[in-house]
Parts: sequence; structure tokens; C-alpha cells
Amino acid sequence: MSDTPIRVLIVDDELPLRQELRSLPWSSFGAEFAGEAENGEEALELCEKLQPDLVVTDITMPIMNGMELFRAIKQKWPFMQVVLLTCHSDFHYAQEALKLGALDYFTKLALEEGDLQASIDKTRASLRREQDLRRYGQEQLRRELSKGIVTLSHGEAAPLTAQSQVWAAWGGSAPFYPVRLHLDAKESDRFHVLYEIERILAEAEAQPAFHWCPIGDREIVLVFADAPDEAASMAGMQRVMARLHAELEQALPYMSGAYRLMAVVGGRVAAPHDVVPALRASAMTPAQLFYGRPWTTALASEAAHMLPAPDEHPEAQALRLRWQEAAADKDALRRLYQEGLAPWAAAHRFDPDKLKAFVGGLREAASAAHAQLRHAQFDAVSAELCAAPTLTELISACLRELEYGTAEPARRVRKEVQQARRIIEQKLGEPLTLTSVSEEVGLSSYYLSRLFKEETGEAFNDYITRLRMEKAVHLLQTTQLKVYEVAEQVGIPSYRYFSQLFRNWTGVAPTEYKKG
Repeated sequence: MSDTPIRVLIVDDELPLRQELRSLPWSSFGAEFAGEAENGEEALELCEKLQPDLVVTDITMPIMNGMELFRAIKQKWPFMQVVLLTCHSDFHYAQEALKLGALDYFTKLALEEGDLQASIDKTRASLRREQDLRRYGQEQLRRELSKGIVTLSHGEAAPLTAQSQVWAAWGGSAPFYPVRLHLDAKESDRFHVLYEIERILAEAEAQPAFHWCPIGDREIVLVFADAPDEAASMAGMQRVMARLHAELEQALPYMSGAYRLMAVVGGRVAAPHDVVPALRASAMTPAQLFYGRPWTTALASEAAHMLPAPDEHPEAQALRLRWQEAAADKDALRRLYQEGLAPWAAAHRFDPDKLKAFVGGLREAASAAHAQLRHAQFDAVSAELCAAPTLTELISACLRELEYGTAEPARRVRKEVQQARRIIEQKLGEPLTLTSVSEEVGLSSYYLSRLFKEETGEAFNDYITRLRMEKAVHLLQTTQLKVYEVAEQVGIPSYRYFSQLFRNWTGVAPTEYKKG
């Protein structure tokens, strides 16, 4: 707010005075000259068009005088500020206007630049108070609305009070399609990411194109006021996603790759009874979480309700035969995982549990045919596969299994992953992001993230975090740097987040670790 110029409209029927005011150094006052009018009626039209923050108006004018203009402004735009210019004989009008909420009044002959500077400062303070009050009211409304949405989204029954509450808040935008934004992150990271998301959305909401409301610590529901169909809601959410991606990368570079954001466009709401089914349709399904790529938006209407089973697919038998043939050759099996299983599953989006059972069956059959494949960690890998939250994790677990029970030398890691690791090691103290590293190695951020996990066994952000914590431990042990200086040295300028990571990593706070 302090950096935003105050927009000023000048209203006076005397051209010389308007010219004099127009020529003032408005930028040095922290303001900009928005326009001018010679009577109240013309000024009202410009107020509608220009939306000034401050109107400086003469009281005595033809057609519509300054007092009539003042009352019209306050009725339609209560937070627009008005300063009155008077002749000596107009004082009683000015005093009346002050009682009704005018910002200030000055006599034309005695008006000085300092008077306008004071008025601009008062306007800025008033706008800040208005913004704070509006934000507080919105937060109060969101808290109450959030409780109702949780009940409507997850409860077996749908209380009419909660349904009416949502309709009262958003029904003015009907028809609309609620969009649910889902945050997939570790519990220790969710608070930090959600805080930034809410900050970004609150700033964007100043342009009244959409409403939003958090649901717990994982989801946010958005309603686009100017999106009457699925396609428009999808486009609106994609714009929001692009803004979130850019600003989160800037605000939280040290968490890049540590979370996924995905969204689902729900059903149509044209009447109160549509609220419940539309909200429930926007819920993220297990399949969407399993196959979803970060920063993507999907339509609930396109989600399959009966997901296919891989065993029933025509290519399933061919994949079984390829698996049997490749089982004794680790390089061939690696290619089968990366170039066969992964794209096949992603393309057909099988039921995640059925896919895991299918992979488990192939492993059992292969280990029965090749006894050496039944290594000591076989059962542990089976449990890991069953618990895999995403397709990427499933493929990574399969690839890591190839390293068990073998005396073969470690395989060669792909050059892009080797290059990414070198970049991370060289720039550990800088604001590294998945996007910036992927651009340097010439891959998309999604593909590098998947490849990094498959090739190293560690997620991109987990790898960076480990190196940073190892360096932090070393610095605390061997230098006299303060804890916040160590945090900056390892590329985590947020003292609070650094302390939390360090405690999770070592079991103690960095201040305690430094002491001893």
C-alpha cells in the first residue's frame, strides 16, 4: 500500500485552478494525477471510470455542486476520500461535510502543496485501515465458511444451514464451478507452503475475480465469479496456478520440489441444492493423487469412476512375457520399468491398488523363475510398493530393488542427473529451485524430478535438504557463525524453517546443537 500511488481526481469549474493543480509534482507526494472535471456530473462519470482514491473538489460549481458530488460519492463509494476547496463564504458547507465524513477542506487562496501532501497521507492511512478491516472481515467469514464446507464435503448428511451459508457467500457468482486446490506435502512443510499460498491468494483477491476458502491444512476451494462454465473455471485456475508457481518459487526457493499443487474443477452450481454435489465432485481422488503431475488442473467430469485393472488390458500378457525375459538382465529390466511400465500405466491410469497388485504378481512370478531375484529385502520392497503414494514412487522402488543382492558395480547415473547434482553442490547457498536446475540441464521440471528420484533414490528436495543439513552441522561444529548466519550460508534464509528442518534432521534445535 505504501508503494502504490494515490490516484487523485481534480474537480473545479475554473480552468486556471485546474491547470495549476495539474502541474503540481504529484509523484513527489506519492500520488498520481488521474484526471479532471469541471462539474459534479462529469466528476461522477470519471469516478466510475477511473476509481480515484482521492477527489479534490470545489464546493461552488454549476450543474452539480461540490456538496452534492460529495454525498453521491459517499453513497456509492464510501471509502473514496473527498477534500473540499472553499471560498470564505463556504465554510459552513465545509464544516457540515466534515461531520459527514469529508477528509479535509482548504480555502483556495491559502492552498499550499503541504496541504495536499497531508491529505494524500491521510488518504493512504484511510485506505490501509479499510484494507485491514476488509481483510479481517474476510478472514472471519472464511473461518466460518470453512467449517461449513468441511461438513458439506465430507459429512454423510448435508445440513441446510451449511448449504445456505455457502450459497449466501458465493451464490452471487452463480452459475459457478468450485475448484479444489490440493497441497501434497510433508506435514512439516505444509504450514509454510499454505501460509504463502493464502498470502498470494489474499493479494490476488483484491481484484474481485474470485473467492477462496481453506479447508484444513491441505485444501483450498476457489470460486471464479466470471467463469460460468467448466472451460472458464479451468482457464481461471490455470492462471492462478501460474501465479502460485512463480511466486512460491520466489518466496520458498529452498522448498522447491518438496510439494505438489493440483486442482480439480467440480460440478455446476446454479442453485443452493447444487452446492453439495458440486463440492464433493471437486474432491481429489486417490487416482488423481497417484498419477497427478504438479501444477495441473483436471475436470471432475473427466475422472473415471470405474478405473480399469491392468490384468484386463490387452497389452498385459505381452508385458508379463517381457518381464519374464528381462528378469535376469538388470539393464533390460530397468528399461522395462522406465520405458514400458511407467508410460503404460500413466497413459491408461489403472486403479492404483490394482496396479500395485499387478506389479507384485510380476515380481513373484519373476522371482519364482529366477531364484536369485528373491533377495533378503524382497518382502520389504513389497511393502514399499504397496505403500507408494505416486506412480513415480512406485517406479523408483522398482528401480532401487535392482541394486539389492548384487555385487555388480554401481550403474552409471544419467548425465542430466549428474549435472543436476553438480549444480546443487556448487550453488547450495543460493536460492536453488527445481525449475532453475531443470532449465540448466535442459529437461522439464517434472521430468527431472521423476528422473532424479529414479536414478538416485532420493527426491530432488530431499537431496538438497540432506546436503544443506550436513553443511549446517559442519558449520555449527567448526565456526563461530550465529545460527541465522549458518541458515543463510546453506541457502535457507527463513530462520524458523531452518530451525524446524535442523530439529527434524538431528533431533535437537540448532542453538542447542551449537552449545554442545
